[in-house]
Amino acid sequence: MPNAQEVGQRLKAVRKERGMTLKQVAESSGMSPTHISEIERGKTSPTVGALRKIAGALDKETAYFVEDRPLPRVSVVKKEDRDVVLVEGADEAFVTGKALTSGIPAGRVRLLQLDGNDGNATINHRHDGEEALIMLSGKAKVVVGEDEFTLDPGDCLHFAAGTEHTISFTGDGRNRALQVLVSPGSIRW
Repeated sequence: MPNAQEVGQRLKAVRKERGMTLKQVAESSGMSPTHISEIERGKTSPTVGALRKIAGALDKETAYFVEDRPLPRVSVVKKEDRDVVLVEGADEAFVTGKALTSGIPAGRVRLLQLDGNDGNATINHRHDGEEALIMLSGKAKVVVGEDEFTLDPGDCLHFAAGTEHTISFTGDGRNRALQVLVSPGSIRW
């Protein structure tokens, strides 16, 4: 989490990017220009409430100012730059994934390309939010709670991820799927 000075620098940069004065931000947020100036200079740490008001005045998600690293508003991950991710599978095995997204401020969507070879890869998990699985090649058996589904290439399954679910790649050879994970909360498009 960034320190008070880094939060202040981010606030000031966004304010300048928006072409707003301290007075304009103060009027829109209901705070004093002096207090906003102290926050921008890192002289004081904003409360969550104050940060929410300032972020609202700047038309930014509050999370943007407290992310570990500033993230771009638009994220592009080139095919050759995808990070390899190991997704914990069953029986101490791992399924190889490639991160198709790197994140945006207050982002709630994560996309992974999962690769499971020779029908031997199984992922068993539960997490908050939603999940969708789109089969690209091969086959998968997906169990969500007590319901079982078979996915062929082109098929898509979307479900509440808080339910225990298991994804087993069952096709011969290379099995590939696009996994879309959506964290809880509202998404601002």
